[in-house]
Amino acid sequence: MTVSLELLGRGPSRPDLLDDLVVDEASIVEVLGRWSVTAPVVVAPDPVTGQPALDEVMEVLAGGTPAVVDVAPGLAAIAGTAAPADPAAPASGPDQVQSAAHLADLLAVASHAGVGFGSGLVPRCADASQVWALLSGAVAAMTGADIRAAIAEPDPARIVGLSRSAREAIRDVVTCVLVPHDQLATIESALSPVDGD
Repeated sequence: MTVSLELLGRGPSRPDLLDDLVVDEASIVEVLGRWSVTAPVVVAPDPVTGQPALDEVMEVLAGGTPAVVDVAPGLAAIAGTAAPADPAAPASGPDQVQSAAHLADLLAVASHAGVGFGSGLVPRCADASQVWALLSGAVAAMTGADIRAAIAEPDPARIVGLSRSAREAIRDVVTCVLVPHDQLATIESALSPVDGD
């Protein structure tokens, strides 16, 4: 029996881009366990951005643990779906400008954490378009492109057209995506037809 020397240098199997990507609260520990990943840590949001503080996320990632993060305020701010601020009204809710910048920073931090699969972000998303937006932002963060522009205009076909190793690398930034249980099947179905494998 011959063994390829290339295979000797490979680490344990890692999931491809869409393998076990979307999960719900009830199944996340089991799904991550299939890939020998520890249970994630929920990082509480900060009131100014509506998203977790960067230093708290970095601390979790540095420990080799996935970090559950709320990203809705940043996604809404970048997509322009956040309610416009009324200058006469008292400040309430996250600041849109800071939320958009903060989401880009979260993806940049995760892309440069350098720990590997299983120690990335576990963002909460409501639908497939948000999942693609975050994956696109992760690619931009890894390549030095404009993260906010990538989130605003994701290109799913381009993402799934990347090489297998590049698709796996995206999962170093976005380990899994938490979605509502009642939307899990719909989101999985919306993602799978795009997959060219």
